[in-house]
Amino acid sequence: MAKKMLVDLQRCVGCWTCAMACKVGNGLDDDDYRIIVRTNGSGAGIDRPQGTYPNLRMGWQPIYQKSCTFCAQNVAEGNVQYCVQDCPTHALAWGDDADPEGAYCQAVQRCLDLHYHLFELPVREGTRANVTYAVRE
Repeated sequence: MAKKMLVDLQRCVGCWTCAMACKVGNGLDDDDYRIIVRTNGSGAGIDRPQGTYPNLRMGWQPIYQKSCTFCAQNVAEGNVQYCVQDCPTHALAWGDDADPEGAYCQAVQRCLDLHYHLFELPVREGTRANVTYAVRE
């Protein structure tokens, strides 16, 4: 049993609302981020798509830093994480991976039903554990 975050990369639009909600909600300094939104495109610069017109592709991936606490204080008070609460596309789901009725398991099942690929970032990335990503193959 572990508390986990699911990030549906098909729903993420790279708006950085998760990062800003975290920063403001937790009262972080201007240069302190617990979530960084990575652009997955051509690699030639931020927000540069991959491919050639009209077949362009670009995606975003919220990266939870090791400093992320999943808003432990907020959750202890019965609230949801700032990032989950404010995500405009509902790309984030949080919960116990052993609770089939919980938001995390429900979101994982929806992604599996859609034949999404689920993965976690490797340890060498230096990111927060217990974050699962879902992407359409």
